Amino acid sequence: MARKSRTKGAAGEREAAARFEQATGIPAHRAAQRCGKHGDADLAVPEPLHLETKRIARIAAVRYLEQAEREAREGRVPVVVMRQDRDTEWVVMLRLDNVARFAEIISEARNRPCL
Repeated sequence: MARKSRTKGAAGEREAAARFEQATGIPAHRAAQRCGKHGDADLAVPEPLHLETKRIARIAAVRYLEQAEREAREGRVPVVVMRQDRDTEWVVMLRLDNVARFAEIISEARNRPCL
């Protein structure tokens, strides 16, 4: 079973790297770590990012993203902002296909003069 899990994980990392690169334009590849040392990312990129990948049967939080997608008006980027109880940090979740547009929206908002 461990071998199948490693194979699935490696395939997921390769798929994630390809999709990340396609969505962001940032080159990415599987880091091919052997022992998962602390500080090693699953995907290697030339930017100051640490990319972990998780490919599992069901991610509970995805249902909130699906709700945002159903309810978003046309032309809007569906984003979920969430945090767990007893945690002080908020997390943003959105589809990789929306990352570039999300970054563009943030950049435009930051460059807009204050009213």
